[in-house]
Amino acid sequence: MPSATTIQLLGLAGVLSYAAARFATQARVIGYSRYSIVAIPRHGLPKMPRGFTVRPLSFDELATYKIDATREEQERRFNQGLTCLAAFNASGDFVGITWLGTKAFDESMVRLRFVVPDNAIWDTGLWIHPDHRLGRGFAALWAATGEWMDAHDRNWSISWIADYNLPSLLSHRRMGSQLLGHITTLRLFHWQFMSQGRPRLTRIDRGRIAEMLLPRPVETAVQTA
Repeated sequence: MPSATTIQLLGLAGVLSYAAARFATQARVIGYSRYSIVAIPRHGLPKMPRGFTVRPLSFDELATYKIDATREEQERRFNQGLTCLAAFNASGDFVGITWLGTKAFDESMVRLRFVVPDNAIWDTGLWIHPDHRLGRGFAALWAATGEWMDAHDRNWSISWIADYNLPSLLSHRRMGSQLLGHITTLRLFHWQFMSQGRPRLTRIDRGRIAEMLLPRPVETAVQTA
């Protein structure tokens, strides 16, 4: 049962979303998800922590490290033009990765293509090795994200977060995140309905995919997630 503090922070919608997602997972024949679309401004990102280095990895080099994504998923991300940035600490230990891109991105968790506005990048799959989750790995990867944005002349980093993922929502909020909206997906057998994107209803076993044009973040309308 969620605590009163959790309910206050997530809101009723977030708590109900968590309950619905758990029920859908157990039911199997149906699926449910509700995500917040958030954007972090460049000026909200940290500086690189001392002793850390971050650099891009190729498909073959990434294969030498064990991460949370399968080999097939890694290949899918590279094929869509995403850059994999890896962080290493002062001892040269592999700390974690994040994936960044400027082009449209097809999300495998749902049949949806995110189209990124021209002032933003798409970030996904940030992952820290369990042995380094109490260190500065998160800060290093976010600092590198900011540097990557500078190199591509972008001012915002957009991602989607399950609206009951309180640690991630709070982390983004501390960096000044702007809430761009929510997206809800419902799946029943081979049919999937989405609250955003076109078309709203798709037959996923026929390879169809919905497309969502992400809103353009603006400095003058900051609203925390």
